[in-house]
Amino acid sequence: MENVDASELPSDKDSTKFFVLSQNPGHLLPFKTVPLKILTPNGQKLVQDFRATKGEFLGGGVMKSDDFEDDAKGNSNALSVRQRVEMQIAFMPKKEQLKMSTQITSEWIAFEYSLVMSITLYGLIISIKWDQIDQIEIAKKGFLGQAHAQLIYRDKKGETQVRKIQSTAMNLTSLKDIATACGVVVKS
Repeated sequence: MENVDASELPSDKDSTKFFVLSQNPGHLLPFKTVPLKILTPNGQKLVQDFRATKGEFLGGGVMKSDDFEDDAKGNSNALSVRQRVEMQIAFMPKKEQLKMSTQITSEWIAFEYSLVMSITLYGLIISIKWDQIDQIEIAKKGFLGQAHAQLIYRDKKGETQVRKIQSTAMNLTSLKDIATACGVVVKS
């Protein structure tokens, strides 16, 4: 995983849509708070690294996204990260490979001012300010509690992007509640 120097990151605190925890004390939050330990070790490090630029951690969850992985496959830096990770894993004992596989899961991380998508195996980190997100559509589909979400957002160039993610229904309900609290249009 590439090291992130948070001091070089632009602050997202100029967002027009946000939800600041310190301005909303008490137990009447419009979403369920989750402990930081639900994230992988990689996700927990990102929260620490990004706290100054993106605000406090609101929630997150494991995800799968062919769309975001396709973005990573088109990025030469991300491909070199994946090759390094695969080389490291190849020579590990099976038990260590399994442990490593649980730590390289992709995840979404909601901060006060932005949503971060971490495509861990590729080392690709995509930060989307809440005011760049035009809409999130969530559909419960399939079985075993799986659900799908579609993010419609404007990238740094202002171009509209549509990306699908898959996660548990509980994780996506949490994403929906946080996004709504941050002022994003959410459809179910």
